[in-house]
Amino acid sequence: MPTDDTAVLFARMDAKARDVVEKRFGVRLDSASSGEKQQAAWDVYQNATVKILKAIQTARIEDPAGYSATIARNSCRDYWRLRNPGWADLKGRLSRFFRKQPAWMMWQTTGQPGWICGPSMWREKPLASASRVSELIEQPRRIASSALPRLELLDHLDAAAWDRLLRGIFEYLEAPARLDELVSIAGVLFGVKGSREMAFDELASPEDGRTWEPPAPEPRADDRLVIVQQLRRLWDEIKSMPKRWVLPFLLNPPVVKGPKGTADRGEVAVFTSCGIAGVAEIEALIGFSDAHYELLFRELNLAPAADPRLRFAAIWNALPLEDGLIARLMGLDSSQKVINLRMVAKNHLAQSLVEEKKRVAH
Repeated sequence: MPTDDTAVLFARMDAKARDVVEKRFGVRLDSASSGEKQQAAWDVYQNATVKILKAIQTARIEDPAGYSATIARNSCRDYWRLRNPGWADLKGRLSRFFRKQPAWMMWQTTGQPGWICGPSMWREKPLASASRVSELIEQPRRIASSALPRLELLDHLDAAAWDRLLRGIFEYLEAPARLDELVSIAGVLFGVKGSREMAFDELASPEDGRTWEPPAPEPRADDRLVIVQQLRRLWDEIKSMPKRWVLPFLLNPPVVKGPKGTADRGEVAVFTSCGIAGVAEIEALIGFSDAHYELLFRELNLAPAADPRLRFAAIWNALPLEDGLIARLMGLDSSQKVINLRMVAKNHLAQSLVEEKKRVAH
């Protein structure tokens, strides 16, 4: 059974998340309305609840309002990202470029949400000013004309064209930028739906409370026990799900920032770190075939494992996978279908937790 303190903490965070989601969508979750916006808000709220349950186990939370407001905002953002798949596809293109080109890189820093990107030699420089970023999002053709692509069609850009474009963007910014901001700058240039909205949606409103700052790293033993019990129930539910839900969920799970700004692997790493499931059990549940491994090693530029038993370990270190690659593994014709299946899995798991919470309460 949850401790009284844990129940109170969860109730406070859950209420704040609910408030943020209601304000972002302009609805009341307890309304009798059954419109599309109402259902979307309910789905986002359930997703935030799952993330809050998972986040509580990472550390003692000193600012429940700010922490849960951040999770709720990010859950709203995840939803709007699904509504604008072109933006997510563009982010995947740029992520692959930065990973494969030695002159460019992505990195993360303490206290800064998401990935930062820029020329490799700029890693120690401070971020570009918000005004410079805003100028390019509003009018990306401010950059040098020589950097602009001849045809503003994504599919026509090769590595050299991307290199010219990015150099033009960063010469204007004179500093590194958040990857999401860069995606939106390029998205506006290429006419990708939702690019301006995606760039600025992370901004918090004053009534949401301050943006979450990493809490103290030591969780209480009784709180950790409660959350481990919840995660064990969650893992049991995941094992019972259809494989077409499991793959999108485990191969690219929703990620919550951990202590000290570190990135974790969402629901995957927490199961291993809490002793609920080993990597071998996760490997068996995912069930890659030889053909899958051949595709993965080729697309991820990984050296073939000398011992077949070590193949999944190499893939584990490359997680999360991009949705386009997951689609190819599953034989689907678009990354949007992967996104849709992940949403189905998340809603199913959220509902399972809600039902479990009701059962325990009675």
